[in-house]
Amino acid sequence: MDNSSINNNKPCLVQTAQGFTVSYKNRFLYSKYNPSKAINQIIGELKIEPQTLILCVSPVLTYGLKELAQKLPPDCLLLGCEIDPALREFMKQLEVIAASPVPDSSKYTFIEKEELFELGPLLTKPHVTLKSGYTLPPPGTFRRIIRIDFSAIDPQSNTIYEKVMENATNALMTFWANRVTLVKFGRKYSTNFFKNLSILTDTTPITKFFASVGKPIIVFGAGESALDGIKKIKKECSDGTKKYFILCADTALQPLVKSGIIPDGVFIEEAQNVISKCFIGMSECGTHIFAGLSSVHSITRFFKPVDISFFTTQFVNASFLERFDKAGILPPKNDPFGSVGITAWYYAMLFRKDETVPVYTWGLDFAYSAGRTHTKGAMADNARFFNSNRIKNDANYAAAFCEPAFKKNEKMYTTPIMARYNEIMNALRQAQGPQTAQGPQAATVVPELVEGPEPVEGQADTLLILKQEAQALLEIKSLLTGEKQLPQAELQNVLTKLISEREYLFLHFPDGQRFNYTQSFLNRVRVEIDYFLKILK
Repeated sequence: MDNSSINNNKPCLVQTAQGFTVSYKNRFLYSKYNPSKAINQIIGELKIEPQTLILCVSPVLTYGLKELAQKLPPDCLLLGCEIDPALREFMKQLEVIAASPVPDSSKYTFIEKEELFELGPLLTKPHVTLKSGYTLPPPGTFRRIIRIDFSAIDPQSNTIYEKVMENATNALMTFWANRVTLVKFGRKYSTNFFKNLSILTDTTPITKFFASVGKPIIVFGAGESALDGIKKIKKECSDGTKKYFILCADTALQPLVKSGIIPDGVFIEEAQNVISKCFIGMSECGTHIFAGLSSVHSITRFFKPVDISFFTTQFVNASFLERFDKAGILPPKNDPFGSVGITAWYYAMLFRKDETVPVYTWGLDFAYSAGRTHTKGAMADNARFFNSNRIKNDANYAAAFCEPAFKKNEKMYTTPIMARYNEIMNALRQAQGPQTAQGPQAATVVPELVEGPEPVEGQADTLLILKQEAQALLEIKSLLTGEKQLPQAELQNVLTKLISEREYLFLHFPDGQRFNYTQSFLNRVRVEIDYFLKILK
């Protein structure tokens, strides 16, 4: 092509004195003097940390890709992308995708537009194969993501790429934040999971509550606005009638009961025993318990199995959860929202009979006034008074040193974690339709439930499956101790398969984002086997 084609609205090659450039929509995507100079200069000055994912935006003529690939540190990947359909087709016609433009094809692949918009979730899921045929590295490979524009980007596309980068960065940050949580509590989650799973068949299925509530539903969190909701209910129900179906988070149970309001259900997801304090004296109050399978097992001591319904919070993307799910033994599952109040709201949307039933919220503030983190009467609020003395007063000074938020014309405070919960809640509400601008929020559309398959005959015997799991652990133990001998190559293959499918053995290790066939790793797994065998037996 020559310069006579530069006004064409379709991309086309244009010869320059030092190589080809591309004309598209009446502009050049590369310099018309030296097309490769700018990108090569950027790459030459670039310093890349290990475990970096590089988003190569619009590498139309692949200038600089080879040079960039040559300076990649370990565990890095180049991910090419182009959201403009015309440019994407143009790149295919130039056959720059069919053959890898870098010497090592394991360092570069191209991601299609639909996959690009799901980049965040794809980076945190195991065994992801792109349309290009490239299998992404396992979660935990990348710690950061950077973007390099290889050609000129129009403003509209730039906005989309910025959003993609934001979502992908947030996904990586969330993954590593969750890793910290799993290192601290992962063993506890797995312990509770197996203990609660063993009594699942004795409890009331949560599905019995789906599409069953015909009157307005109120969901209580433990924020300070819960007091306003309590006053409203006491005023409207002063004649003794029960106009609302009430659900609450675990920390909101005591304030409600002390005010004479018995909720129809209370949700619990906390894995630590400290949350048991919220249920002191509550075993005879008549409320129903909705608990995550990974929530603290000791709660089952306070309530009869018929008064408990379990749901599955997918606290980790793991093969062992997928296996139990496919066997049909897990209750309905949901994504981990982080806040039990959000989980209660999520299931409230599923409990209502139809879309005309409103769902209101009180106490899901995700902000608080200086020195106070929970509503009056909540466990945390009472603890301040119980722990006060002549030297230490009841003020919570740590709660007054966060970035301020503003609410109801009063100065309120929040934290990065609670701000994240607020974003999740707003995103869920926006997905459900229009909301009221003032007062309690009412939702109108049922959320999509993440459910497992129907139980399969012959596979739904929970105790039998747990027994098989224990037998598998005994098999691993015999291989690790040398009781059962195999050739070295076969031993590694068998152990890798058996242990990789049972992440609960190592997900709480500091390096437990994936299985490593090293002596140190296997030694630690050997210790965990005895611990979980006691639970499974």
